[in-house]
Amino acid sequence: RKLPRAASTLLHHSMVETFTAANRAHPERDLEQMGFTVGGKLAEKYVRDRALFVDELEVMTFVCKDFWTEVYGKQMDKLRTNHKGVFELQDHRFRA
Repeated sequence: RKLPRAASTLLHHSMVETFTAANRAHPERDLEQMGFTVGGKLAEKYVRDRALFVDELEVMTFVCKDFWTEVYGKQMDKLRTNHKGVFELQDHRFRA
């Protein structure tokens, strides 16, 4: 399956920045930081032209339907909440 163009471009730029940096003593930390950076930039890209979110449930619904579809090509399979700020997202076919 193809990686969306925006995701691959941001990932490439992040990889170049991360792996050309002088400090490479902790590559696992570098990789985690790269994922955090790319995820943040993708989220900013996809919410740029939409109205502000009203509450946490609206944010999570956006992540499960719109964002997940843009990044992985399908909606999240399940979103559950205990209505106390804890959310459980399930994608039965997710591969890390």
